[in-house]
Amino acid sequence: MLFAGLLVAGCGSSSSSSASADKLEGTPWVLASGVGIEIPKGVALSATFDAGRISGSGGCNRYTGAYTVDGDKLDISGVASTQIACAPPLDSVERTYLAALDAVTGWSIDGDQLVLSAGGKETLRYTAASPEGSWEVTGLNIGTAITGPATGTKITAVFGSDGTLTGNAGCNQYNTTYTTDGSTITIDPAASTKKLCPEPKGVMEQEATYLLALSTAKTFSVDGSGLTLLTEKGTIAVTYAHGAG
Repeated sequence: MLFAGLLVAGCGSSSSSSASADKLEGTPWVLASGVGIEIPKGVALSATFDAGRISGSGGCNRYTGAYTVDGDKLDISGVASTQIACAPPLDSVERTYLAALDAVTGWSIDGDQLVLSAGGKETLRYTAASPEGSWEVTGLNIGTAITGPATGTKITAVFGSDGTLTGNAGCNQYNTTYTTDGSTITIDPAASTKKLCPEPKGVMEQEATYLLALSTAKTFSVDGSGLTLLTEKGTIAVTYAHGAG
């Protein structure tokens, strides 16, 4: 599946375009609303602009492309997506989203939101991505591979709007604090309860690995139905899916 020739024409004064471009490129965006798009619960349609590359999720598939910024103008080209078969309603949501991107003729920054428009009318509105919410671990970097939690264990995380991070590390409850700036994230060392869980085998080692992985996180992304924490080298530290927390 290839989506090419996406052209986004900027509008506004030259004094605002510089600030807008700076924020455009320094902020990971997730779709808040779109004409004809009903965003499924727990799904993030996203767009991130970084060093001449745009990437994101259509809700199911990942897409990437190239972009150039010239004053108030933003040119996006060569956008291509993966080809995972998406179950309803994600299939139609993704098609509508990518078609809306293709029709965009204008853009602006409205407060802390990104607005894309077509024919002078708003079609897509984004807010800055945030890890806030309740999540369940799906993948953990154990040093040699990314693996899911051991059978019989559940690792959770609740990123609060007040900067708190709490959850269950597989045996013990933990708590810490976090801060974000654009796509960067800093998670302070976590404190936890001191219960010893002999079963299932390896649960305590897994817990220690997870809590250490949190402190290695330097950036984050929110795409589709998942949250990913990445290390300074860009490798995966932890992956999550929406959960009860």
